Formats: sequence, structure tokens, C-alpha cells
Amino acid sequence: MKKIFGLLMLALSCLQAQAAEEPFESGRELIYSSINNYSVEKGLSLYKRKQVIFFRNDTAYVVAVSKSSELDPFWIATELENLPVDDQFAYDDHADKIIFSSVGKLYYSYWRDNSWSQHKRVKMEGVNMKMVHPYNDPNSNPKNIQRIFHPTFAKGGDRMYFAAMSKDRTDLDIWYADRGPEDTWLAPHRLAINTDANEEHPFVVGDSLLYFSSNRAENKRANLYYVDLTAEKQEAKVSVLSNANSDEIGLVVVDDRAHLISDRCPLRADQVCDDNIFKAQVVRREEREAGISFKDIPESVPANVKNPYDVLPFVFRTMTEAEADSALAHGEKLRKDRLMRLDSIAKAKADSVLWVALNSVDENKRASMLTNNVAKTESKVIFYFDLDDDHLNDKYAADLDAIVQYIQSDPNSKFLVYGFTDERGTDKYNQNLSVRRAQSVFNALCDKGVPSSKLLFTGFGERGLVVKNAKTEEEHQKNRRVEIRKM
Repeated sequence: MKKIFGLLMLALSCLQAQAAEEPFESGRELIYSSINNYSVEKGLSLYKRKQVIFFRNDTAYVVAVSKSSELDPFWIATELENLPVDDQFAYDDHADKIIFSSVGKLYYSYWRDNSWSQHKRVKMEGVNMKMVHPYNDPNSNPKNIQRIFHPTFAKGGDRMYFAAMSKDRTDLDIWYADRGPEDTWLAPHRLAINTDANEEHPFVVGDSLLYFSSNRAENKRANLYYVDLTAEKQEAKVSVLSNANSDEIGLVVVDDRAHLISDRCPLRADQVCDDNIFKAQVVRREEREAGISFKDIPESVPANVKNPYDVLPFVFRTMTEAEADSALAHGEKLRKDRLMRLDSIAKAKADSVLWVALNSVDENKRASMLTNNVAKTESKVIFYFDLDDDHLNDKYAADLDAIVQYIQSDPNSKFLVYGFTDERGTDKYNQNLSVRRAQSVFNALCDKGVPSSKLLFTGFGERGLVVKNAKTEEEHQKNRRVEIRKM
């Protein structure tokens, strides 16, 4: 009877695990991400607008997660270069703040004036400040914490989980701390699910499932475990995403799309058994894209918007062949290779695009002219437009040839085409004009033989002025431009 009861309890436990991890059931066979190269990837972290950041050779890369669960490569996160981020960090989108570890200590920084502020040490009761509030946790003594790593947020940034090493111990444990007053944190608590092995890289999904890596298995591999935080008795279970014969050292989930770092061996012979990013091939999400014409593009930027990040532009791409066939079948009159569609992750991309565009404005002042209308800087080429003009004709052939040569110099990259205007005109008109300018350059480059699949385009209106409060026509023209930048 006891044996039967035990089997029933085991079956019930398995059912609960399956229910808890139901979104990932279809992704138990992880797939090698195309974003990997022959270097080591580490430090998966959530970032702005559901972007993901990972580190490769100490460089942080911003990517966005597509509906097919693929990580779409985009920009190097140059805004993080002045912060000594070691690995996984925590981003609080409510406060626009990050907390990160550096050499075993926690620091925080706020997003201010389009950059991260000077970082400061995180203050936590019992760790590096006096105990102020009552603390009755017999299982943990925060005074013993020596080093802290891998912070991550839950409860909208009001709770922080992290891995910590205590005095006289060599292993890491998972702790959590709740937010206190004025950028302080209350005394942390050590989770009961910790063992004598390493528990690290916590990540919380939906405030109910805590994932972490641990080498508690017999073979000492760092497998992926999870804990149901809502359960009366919390118990660590092996995740369906884990692999007994490999190390999983970090998980990030965007909606129902999971990515983790693992050293499992890919299937192709030319791929490397190293710390790489793998994706869970979850059930495809409902298609939300729809073919659009340019008259449907939102044109206005509200007059009361003070921060340019409050309103982001759309990013456009050409349709795939199948999408184009479908649009043409519904009576679309545009050329098949020029049918436009909002990019599938337009908002996430636009955030990165806008940041890069606005923060490379000073670079324009060092531009050298290649032709009458095209200039080149360290990272882009610039095409200058006449007043209130978005048309290109035969007289610009040499200008376009110079841009094509720039693009062809790197055949393996994609390029972003984004437009700007000067300050004259309404916000609504200028936003639309900047998109039309970018579209004109996009179309002209395609006519010159550049594959449309290599180009994305958008417009930023009068944001990103090279010369503010321009007076002369020469100064205004420096603002009337389209920039072509390698992604």
C-alpha cells in the first residue's frame, strides 16, 4: 500500500511539474541559435522593451526575440560600456534602472539624459548597512554574505533574487531581498531549496516560477531547476528544458519564448560544443502583422512629448515572398519586391535604433564628403536632402553609387536606413517626411541592385538634430538627411 501511495505521489508531482512548465513543453528539444559564433556567449539578461542582452568577449549585444523564438541581432550595447557589468544583470523597466554585480559587489545605475548614470553601491540591510527593520529568519544570516552575483527582478522590481557566497563557504546559494526605502534593500533571505552544491543564475517567470542552475546532480553538471514559488512546500525540480549531460547556466524568458546558455553539442559538425545560446521552439504565436501602405503610417508625435523615447518610430522591412504573394492576391498594386510591412519586432528594434541614431549625432560633425551630397563617418554614410524634398532623380546617380559601394564593402551585413528633417514644419509633417526620405533612399538602393532583404528603414522626424537652432540654410541642411548604418 505504501508503495502504491508513493507511486501516486510521484505521479502527482510529475503532473504538477508538467502543469507549471506547460508553456515550455513543446520546447523541450532546444535548438542552437543562429546568433552564436565561435566565441563563448554568457550573461543573458532582460533589457528594455523585452529586448535581451548577452555578452560575448566582454561586449554586450542587444537583441530582440522574434515570434519564431529566434534572437534577432541588432546593436552593440555601447551605453553599457562605462558600467563594469560582470554577467547577468537586472533591469527595472518601471524605474529605468539596472542592478549588476562587479567583482562580487552589487551596484545600481539610472537611465538619465540618454545614458546610464554613474554607478553606486547597492545598500542592503545586514550586508553592508545596519539592520533597521525586524528580521526573524533562522535559516539565514545576511552578515555572512561575502560576495553577490547574478541579480534578477521579480514583482515589478520590488523583489530581487541573486546568488551569494557566504563566509566559510565556497558554494553559491540563491537569496532574495525586498525593496526598502530610498534605493535600499531590506535584509535578504536564503531560500530553503539551497544545497551544498552551487545554486546560481536565478530567473523568475510570472512571479511564480523561479529558475536557477545547480550542479547538485550526481554527474556534477549544472542543470536547470525550477521552484513553484506559490506552492506551500517549495521543492526544486529539474526543468523540461534541461539536459542531464550538459551545463545550463542561465535562462531568459520573453513571453513564452525561452532561451538559455548551454554547452550541449549542436547537431552540425561546424558548430562548437561551448557555452552557446539555445532556444526553445515553442508553439508559434498568433501572427499580428498586417500588410500596410504608407498612408497608414502613424505620422504624429504629440506636442506634449518631452522625452523622445516616449514615442518611437516604426521600423519597416520588405515582405517575404510568401507575404508578398498573399498581398498581391488581395489586390496590392505595389511592386512585389517593395511591399512594406512593419517589422515583427518593430518596437524593440526602434528603441535600439533611436538610441544609436541620437547618440551618434556628434559623429556627423567629423564627416568627410564623398560626393556632392554624400558624407562618410566612422560608422555610416549620410545623404543630404534639399528643403522639403524627398525625391531622388538621375542627378544623384554618383551619390547613390557611393552608398552602394559602402554597402557592398560588407556583403554579410544588413543596413538600416533612417531619415531626419530640420526643425521647420510641424512634428506630424516632419515625422512623415523623414520616413518618405528613408523610403526614397531604400527604393533607389534596390533599383541599384541592393537586395531589399539587406535593408530596414524608418524615420525620426526632427529628433537627432546635428545643428540645434539652425539659422543658415547650410546649417539646416546638416539636419535634412538620411543615414545608412551597418547593423
